[in-house]
Amino acid sequence: MNQLINVQQLIKEQRKIIEMLAMDYLPLAKILERLMGTMDIVLPDVRSSILHFNENLHTLEKPIGPHLPKAYLNNMDGLKVGPNAGSCGAAAYFNEKVLVEDTMSDPRWKDLREYATLYNLKACWSLPITSENGHLFGTLAFYLKEKRLPSEEELDLLDQFSQLAAVIIDKKKSEDDLILANRVIENSPAIIFRWKPEKGWPIDYVSQNVKQLGYTPDMFIQEKIDFSFVIHPDDLGRIEQEVDEYLSKKINQYQQEYRLITADGQVRWIDDRTTITRSITGEIQHIEGVLIDITERKEAEQQVFYLANNDPLTGIPNRRYFKQELERSLIDRERTTDRLAVFYLDCDNFKQINDDLGHDAGDEFLMHLSKRLHNCLRGEDLIARIGGDEFNVLVKNITTENDIIKVAERLINASSEPWEICGKVYHVTMSIGVAVAPDDGVEVDDLIRKADRALYQAKESGKNKLMWYVPQMSI
Repeated sequence: MNQLINVQQLIKEQRKIIEMLAMDYLPLAKILERLMGTMDIVLPDVRSSILHFNENLHTLEKPIGPHLPKAYLNNMDGLKVGPNAGSCGAAAYFNEKVLVEDTMSDPRWKDLREYATLYNLKACWSLPITSENGHLFGTLAFYLKEKRLPSEEELDLLDQFSQLAAVIIDKKKSEDDLILANRVIENSPAIIFRWKPEKGWPIDYVSQNVKQLGYTPDMFIQEKIDFSFVIHPDDLGRIEQEVDEYLSKKINQYQQEYRLITADGQVRWIDDRTTITRSITGEIQHIEGVLIDITERKEAEQQVFYLANNDPLTGIPNRRYFKQELERSLIDRERTTDRLAVFYLDCDNFKQINDDLGHDAGDEFLMHLSKRLHNCLRGEDLIARIGGDEFNVLVKNITTENDIIKVAERLINASSEPWEICGKVYHVTMSIGVAVAPDDGVEVDDLIRKADRALYQAKESGKNKLMWYVPQMSI
């Protein structure tokens, strides 16, 4: 009858433990404490405990034993695993069951005998708690006030408890690992998206930290906002084309950079590392992307590019950028019959402004002049400050000489407009030399040198005029 009551109690307690295990919010220690209590009910002559294995320190710690003296549990906390470290230390060391019939005589209890005497622990049976693949979680211990070994029925029961403890620890560990992984994701800058391989890329998962873009997961999943909707419209066509190419080539991992529109309308640059998951037959199941905001990096890159390619005073392109653009234009010109012109500009009497008003006023004039000259050009043409009061202009898609003359006249007229400062009015004229490709050459430095030589001749022959390069001019 007593055995029947214990069996019925075991079934009831096991059901309760399973219910607790289903409650994700309950801590592992609370569930294991209930398990220890269940053991003590089912085996009334036994007091049980559990110790967790610390892989780093190779110790047993965090003891749980509701019916054992707290002082004893404290003494066991931090027990070093070893062949002679009591029943638990030996069970963990050998990863096998250790049954000690008499703690007073067993050599494995030599260093712990004073505790066994103090708390009247005559026998101790210990089992390792391991996962299915043999990973050690900790140990179970069963203490008795009499010297004896367990019966076959008791051994079977102890094995059941050990297996149940392993299931509990394994499940909670997996849950904790998942919670930790989610917490890492939520606190990291990396946003995880999973798209369906359909038009518009509908989303079936997005991590909670998408809030950094002003969105919530429900906005994408419940309100069915496709991912293509938040890609900047100027980037969407390029991204769709790139993805189509990756898919057609069956490339399953790729990286893209593009802009997203946040919920409040801001534009953010994104680095997207995408992985495609396929079925055994090669069909696309879903597309996953890890997105990181790289706006600050992009802005820094743009700033570096601007400083490297623009004149710090006027803000227009500098010599370096002009030469690069001229190189590209010369290559493009090879596919057409059009010509292009390189202008070399110099202010004829800029020195007077510097002498009369100082360099600050001279700088102000150059900023003002660069805007005037820029406004004379078509969108496809380019002006650059070379240094001091000298400028280069690139004029593309020329069909007749008259196209060059019209641009030069606009530049000369713009520069000659009066400029008033400090109550004085200044008139500046402009001399221009021009070289044309391919007539005068097709090399960057060669064209610039020839335009410069033509400029020199314009100044020598009266200034404020356009002078064409001719072969007779010495280089």
